[in-house]
This record gives sequence, C-alpha cells and structure tokens, in this order.
Amino acid sequence: MSMFNWLLGLNAAYIVLLAAITILNWAGPDRFWAGALNFYLPQFIWAAPGLLLALAACRGAKILVWVPLLGVLWVLGPIMDWHWAPRKAWANSPQTLRVMTWNVKYGKRDLMPLVEELARSRPDIILFQDAVDAGDGPLSDYLAGWQMHNEGQYLVASRFPISDVEVHDLPYHERKGESFLRCRVQVGSRDISLYNVHFKTPRRGLNAFRKARRGAWYIPKAIDRFEANVDTRLRQAQAVSGYLAQEKGEVVVAGDFNSPDHSLVCETLRKAGLVDAFARGGRGYGYTYGHFLLKNKVPWLRASWMRIDHIMTTPGIKAQRCWVGTRRASDHRPVIADFFLSDSR
Repeated sequence: MSMFNWLLGLNAAYIVLLAAITILNWAGPDRFWAGALNFYLPQFIWAAPGLLLALAACRGAKILVWVPLLGVLWVLGPIMDWHWAPRKAWANSPQTLRVMTWNVKYGKRDLMPLVEELARSRPDIILFQDAVDAGDGPLSDYLAGWQMHNEGQYLVASRFPISDVEVHDLPYHERKGESFLRCRVQVGSRDISLYNVHFKTPRRGLNAFRKARRGAWYIPKAIDRFEANVDTRLRQAQAVSGYLAQEKGEVVVAGDFNSPDHSLVCETLRKAGLVDAFARGGRGYGYTYGHFLLKNKVPWLRASWMRIDHIMTTPGIKAQRCWVGTRRASDHRPVIADFFLSDSR
C-alpha cells in the first residue's frame, strides 16, 4: 500500500476518534466509564496524533496536511473547552458582586500565596472547601471584620451579612459524612442563597485503574468502582438540585464539583436553572486542577488541565467576567467572577 493510502487511512481513523470524543462530550461523557475516564486526562494528548500525522504528510502527501491540522484545531477548541466571552457593557451600571470559590487544602501549603491572592482579587464573597479550622487560624486575621462561618471543611466569608446557615447531607458511596453548606447573604435590598459544595473526589475511582496493573482480571472490578464513584457525584448533584427547586430568589452554587462543565453533574445543575460563570464570562480554558499531579515525576511541569471548580448562578446574577487565580497556594486554583445583579426588587 502506498504512503498516501496509509496516511489517508490514519487520518480517517484520527477524525473518527475526535468525532467519538466530541459526541461523548456532547451526550455527557459520564454516561460511559470510558468517556468519564477521558475527561480526567489532559485533553491536549489528542492533538499529538494530529501533529505527527501533519509532519508525516509534509514528507509524503502534502495534500493531506490540512486534515490533521484541522483536527488539532478542533482539539484546541471544543475538545479542550476553549472560551472567549465578549465583555459586556451595561448602560445603567447595575450593582456588581465579586465571588471567589477555592478548594484551599488549608494547612497543607504556605499560607502567604493564599493571602496574596485574596488581596489581589478583593472578592466580596468567599466560599472555601477543604478549609477545616481555617476560621480559627491565621486566615481569620486577614478576614477580620468580615462576616464568616466555618463549618467542617466549609468556610463562607462575606462583606455582607450572613444568615440562615444550614448543613445538608449528600448521598455517599464509599464513606459517610459528605455534605454541603447553604446560607443566605444580604446584598443591598436582596437576599441571595449561597451553596458551598464539594462533590465526591474521583481519586479512589481513578486509583482503581492503577491496580489493574496487577493483571487484566482486575479491570472489570476497576470499572465497577469507577462507575460507582461517578454515580455518587451525579446523585450528589441531583440532591443539590432538589434543594434548588425550593429556592424562591437568586442562588449562587460554587465549589469543587470534581467534574468538568460538559459532565452530567454540571448538566444536572443547568437543568435546575443555573448558568456557569466561566462559560458565560471566561476567556481561555479556565483550568483549575492538575498542576501538582506530576510534581514528583515531571517537576518542571506545572500546568492545570481540568476545569472542575465552578461558580454557577441563577439568571438574575449575570457573569460579566470570570477567571482563575494562582497555582501556588493549593492543588486547586481559585475561580473568581464578577457579576451584575439585575435591577433591585
């Protein structure tokens, strides 16, 4: 078979692969274990075959070069979830609100980068996860004068009055004690409900595949554990949606969802009436996690490759801008968003 035919076949296979990934992402990758597993991988790896095919085409079949290059562009765009939101201008300058969410892994790293990010971002409302005892530590000095409530792993701090703090259980599979925090803040003449959430980590589900190195016989068990892990996150999102259905006013749901924007977890919350702030007001990829995962094997690599931390709101709270912060303070980057509030009621 000629070089041209070989490259034509490989290019066709590459396009089919990208089409399959795109369809999975569109349908909800966590419907299938392979799709759910893929969205925890660096999606840039799917550009590598295209670059190799383009290089090979330059040497043997230049007419085919455009095919893998278009595939690479598709990876860099939709598959890697690129956004470029226009900046929104408002004639009447409505009230604004800056919200930050952050899985801070409190006490595991130097506190100074965390405080520096707070000083740089100047949020009005902060929702921290993995922040056990943060309210009694050095961070409380920085937040002196703020309204603050620290319950278990959750910390909510606000420049506005906080009330009606509640902690609700979430469905669990592997252990008990998972929950989310709900409270209300009064911003001007309106009350806004805040949900601080931390859905099930995929760590144990992903680690099950590492054990598959013991032999192929372990793969079905790894798949079962991973699927149970995925199902727990989805049931947790459904539980939060049940509470959202009872809300009367505007709502902010923020935290570590452990799921990307195209997952069924986020789709469940969108069906409950929420909008993702980065999807509406972000530019670039907005990745929040992954920069410390390879610190022992590839110390120079500090790139995040997953957007699993989110701020979602009801339509009356409109995202003007959304971005991510430092990678130095935690395994997660913070997500910060500026919102316009619709006309006061």
